[in-house]
Amino acid sequence: MEQLVIPKHHGEKLTDIPDEQLREILPVAKKLVLATGAEDYNILQNNGRIAHQVVDHVHFHMIPKPNTTEGLSMTWPMQPTDMDKLKSYFEEIKAKM
Repeated sequence: MEQLVIPKHHGEKLTDIPDEQLREILPVAKKLVLATGAEDYNILQNNGRIAHQVVDHVHFHMIPKPNTTEGLSMTWPMQPTDMDKLKSYFEEIKAKM
């Protein structure tokens, strides 16, 4: 069964949550995984309507994947990677961080 981790600080998107509160999220998600005994699972967090966000408050889903038919199913249109473009994009983003 899906579980949620919800920050106490209200924010619509991930970038609205202070870093110090985000530090608590993954340890709590890890505790949920251990407490539920999930062996295969997804941690999911959506930002914006076209990214499938329905609730306007940041939350993280821990979705157990007990077999091939239950849990999260998704497709991701894989494309060949242009390594030169990828390296250039990496440098661009790194400079902004």
